[in-house]
Amino acid sequence: MVLKFAANLNFLFTECSTIADRIYMAQSAGFRAVEIPFPRCEESQVLEAKRQTGVEIALINIALDPDRHKFGDASIPGEQELFKKHLCDTINIAKQLHCPKIHIMSGLMKDQSFEKHFSTYQDNLKYAVKELERNNLMGLIEPINNYSVPSYFMNNYDTAREILNNFNKKHLKLMLDIFHLQQICGNVTHTLDELKDLIGHIQIAQVPNRHEPDVIGELNFEYVFGLIEKANYNDWIGCEYKPKTTTIAGLKWLQKYGHQL
Repeated sequence: MVLKFAANLNFLFTECSTIADRIYMAQSAGFRAVEIPFPRCEESQVLEAKRQTGVEIALINIALDPDRHKFGDASIPGEQELFKKHLCDTINIAKQLHCPKIHIMSGLMKDQSFEKHFSTYQDNLKYAVKELERNNLMGLIEPINNYSVPSYFMNNYDTAREILNNFNKKHLKLMLDIFHLQQICGNVTHTLDELKDLIGHIQIAQVPNRHEPDVIGELNFEYVFGLIEKANYNDWIGCEYKPKTTTIAGLKWLQKYGHQL
């Protein structure tokens, strides 16, 4: 199996300030696909960059209110209407970009109980799945470790599995980031095997400093890539890491592990 890699433009090619310019840079570097944040205030430029380059938009993060909920609002009690608006806005741009996947971010758990967040999350995802099915799109939920984002609601795989087992798995799946997996529970081999039927998207970065896969750290990515192949995952793998120096200099890991863009 040939693994294929997409540039996450929250982390890569930040030498440029706009998402549109990062798309051009990614295409010049050889990437055939990218993951993007919601392109607030530059929708037309991003659409033009996709048209000019032919780069596939593999994934888009749901729209956010950076002043109120910079890590999403899907689980925030009392913000259901805001979530619906953000989902609608994201579906609209995803369809224009021919982007098949939307990362639905849960938000932070602060002064409300777990039970209230869980109930809100379930209700919002129930609404989202209907809209995603109607538009033939896939939603993704991602457990994020508490070291990187303290108090993030969706922070473990048991809760993710419980939620996903209650929904249509064609339109709501798991985004599994190896970086977060290692820090949430470790046991990468068995956890990846146990979750493989729920996975809709995979991302990578070395642990603990979130650099390129070949930087010294906790994980042996030659082995991890073998696990991904064994799981029969054949979609884009998001490179959601922070380059140790520059984006281009850091891409040497691809050749080291025998992969191409």
